[in-house]
Amino acid sequence: MHTAEYGFGSKISTEGDVFSYGVIILEMLIGKRPTDEMFKNGLRLYKFVEKSFPQKIEEILDPRKVPGYRDEGEDAGGDLDWETHRMVAMNCIIKLTELGLLCSAVTPKDQPTIQHVYNEVTAIKESFPALQG
Repeated sequence: MHTAEYGFGSKISTEGDVFSYGVIILEMLIGKRPTDEMFKNGLRLYKFVEKSFPQKIEEILDPRKVPGYRDEGEDAGGDLDWETHRMVAMNCIIKLTELGLLCSAVTPKDQPTIQHVYNEVTAIKESFPALQG
């Protein structure tokens, strides 16, 4: 079941929720929706991300999600622990991307259970305090 199927009267299911959650994760990380102009001629959001994961993930991320991105006018500051911060942030991004890909797998049998998704999100969330310095 795909997210679009919800709008056409298909039965709501946990598998559909997991799929939708995965798509939302991928949308947030790369800053593009599945309906973006670039996704035509057979290219899907899932395939676009999968082709770049994990080695080239930074190349397709929304620039605002890349560790080290700073808005114009924002003080660059001098974190002594900059490499640690970047490493932890990229680790979280990699784990979120992997979860997004797992959840948005085409067939429900390849998707994680909702409990697994919850456990993964909790583990990722618990790693974020390390980013606060």
